[in-house]
Amino acid sequence: MPYPQLTLRELHYFMVVATQGNFSHASDMLHISQPSLSMGIRSLENKLDVRLFDRTHKAITLTDKGKTFFLHAERLLEAEQNLQRAMADESGPLKGTVHLALPPILGAIYFRPIIRQFCSLYSEVVLTIEEYSSDRIVTQLLGHHTNIAALIEPIHNKQLHTIAFAEEELCLLMADTHPLAGRAICSFTDILEEKFVLMNEDFKINQFISEAFASHGVTPQVTGRTSDTSLLLTVVQAGVGITILPAAFHNPIQHDGLYCCPLQDPTLRITISLAIRRNSPLNKAEETWLQHSLNNQSYQPPSSPSPQP
Repeated sequence: MPYPQLTLRELHYFMVVATQGNFSHASDMLHISQPSLSMGIRSLENKLDVRLFDRTHKAITLTDKGKTFFLHAERLLEAEQNLQRAMADESGPLKGTVHLALPPILGAIYFRPIIRQFCSLYSEVVLTIEEYSSDRIVTQLLGHHTNIAALIEPIHNKQLHTIAFAEEELCLLMADTHPLAGRAICSFTDILEEKFVLMNEDFKINQFISEAFASHGVTPQVTGRTSDTSLLLTVVQAGVGITILPAAFHNPIQHDGLYCCPLQDPTLRITISLAIRRNSPLNKAEETWLQHSLNNQSYQPPSSPSPQP
């Protein structure tokens, strides 16, 4: 009896569904329709004559056979990547693809100049960049859908290796007509009753904000949320509410009408790290990107603003 002919695409589809636990999210990441993905997984199960997923719950889970298949599929996909690296022609200009995932809240500020420099130096390398919230990026990494990511610490996953990249304080951003505008510094006790516009709930920065308010026994009054940082700043400019973001988001030239104020009691600081999977070598282009990013991280947090008259 011949063995079933499995394809790398089927293995990849399986890994993404397994790490997402949801066909809808997996189909979005794979850029295929949900019916096509479901049909592909059914075909894989029929080839193997086993049930890989338990579909009796709202979130699908792996069966015992599925868990075993996951371990072997992960090794096969890593072996395929290693084979491509071994066969790569290292003579001449650097070539290849860098699979990178960034949270929207970090990409534009920290990585725009690095991307510009890298593309100028290595014009034949293809950058594949996806933007997701931190939790989804971890899933992307574990599912081999991306190989390098920027994340906000802490990252509690032993399968990932992290390298510190940058540190920054979070600050209060408000319209320059707001009553608190002009202060040299604000305490959380000054803003407990204020209305806030924040990033969507699955963005990690919200954890820091919620914990800071919880230390004062309250929750922030949120009037709106978005995943678009530009839209967030526009809404704050309009006076709908105030927000808390990394200080780098305040560019006086681009965002006229906003005032940035440091926070205390507590002061909020974030550490940004680059993350890769342990025991999963990067290709030459990705190794070069990682080193280039660490060597050229030149962003310096802005100094505290002087109080306005």
